[in-house]
Amino acid sequence: MSDIATLESVWESLAQRDALHAILTDETKAGGKWEVAEFMATGNAEIETVLRHLAELNCAPDWNGAALDFGCGVGRLTQALTRHFASCVGTDISESMIRQAQVLNKFAHCHYVQNSEARLPFPDATFSFIYSNIVLQHIPPRLTKEYLREFVRVLAPGGVLVFGVQDSFEAPNFSGKVIRIRHVLQVRSRIKRALGIGRGDMQMHFLPEKAVRHLLGSAKIVDVQLTNTAAKDFNGRLRYLEEAPRSGYIGKQYCVTK
Repeated sequence: MSDIATLESVWESLAQRDALHAILTDETKAGGKWEVAEFMATGNAEIETVLRHLAELNCAPDWNGAALDFGCGVGRLTQALTRHFASCVGTDISESMIRQAQVLNKFAHCHYVQNSEARLPFPDATFSFIYSNIVLQHIPPRLTKEYLREFVRVLAPGGVLVFGVQDSFEAPNFSGKVIRIRHVLQVRSRIKRALGIGRGDMQMHFLPEKAVRHLLGSAKIVDVQLTNTAAKDFNGRLRYLEEAPRSGYIGKQYCVTK
């Protein structure tokens, strides 16, 4: 099975089991315990944090343009973006996620598209703003590299792209190194798939800044911030960090213009 087919299978399974918890993995909310209003409110708070940061950078996008939420899930961030832009599109690999997003949608100028191809189903220079967070970290790097190129392709001249990836993994001791190896090998998921038990689990990957800069080509990186997106208590509460964690994944958010 190809990387993208495996990814689609995993996220379709997760969406059918408990979509909200698959997106924000607060263990106290597992088993359908997320309240929809509370869950969606985290999206509004996250987008406000990002837009304030862009204002501080003097890097505001064209509000009269279209926004894209890549890896939209059930629309937690898509609907939050829709409040600011003339139109907004959310795209996700999981058909079940897209169906739930359509049910929850409250805006006529917000639309959802299922896509399970490496190429995004949009013409060149479509969007004035593209946002993706806690998504690329679950995609194998060889696919992430293709999506980053696609982001640049569909971003309009003068547009703004903001995305998060896990840059690296800090392992200060032996047990940390074991955890890192386990994440890299994804042993548990591979065993489960081999035995036919479920469809595997979401995986964590990282992409170093050097690789990101190379992949973005002529697009300009305006800002890079350390973030808390791999922290156990992230739960949709985006924060910018003064220094990297001493152990675990190191999250980075990139702001890019074209």
